[in-house]
Amino acid sequence: FSSMSPKQKALYSLMEDLGYSHACITATIMLLRDNRYALDDMILFIEDEQPTEDEIIDKTAELLQK
Repeated sequence: FSSMSPKQKALYSLMEDLGYSHACITATIMLLRDNRYALDDMILFIEDEQPTEDEIIDKTAELLQK
């Protein structure tokens, strides 16, 4: 956790607060790495949509293809 960027920490905290599984949180953060645009998009997506874990996985795949 201490080696994460501020945006990664923000996404982690948001997902944890909303009750997403540890596996989902870890996978999302590992896959998006420190791409701040993808992290921003994911934070907004989660805040706006309150998506399911499957939707988060789909969004992560979409962001990685950009």
